[in-house]
Amino acid sequence: MLTRNDLIRERRTRGGNLPGLLVVYSVLVGTMAGTALAIL
Repeated sequence: MLTRNDLIRERRTRGGNLPGLLVVYSVLVGTMAGTALAIL
């Protein structure tokens, strides 16, 4: 599981290119939504 620091480091590594950032965020949101649905 990625932490916020990992996301920030990843963003700096990628140079802030938008597609990569969107992929990372969509994966993070998808995991949180999946976890919430699993808990409910």
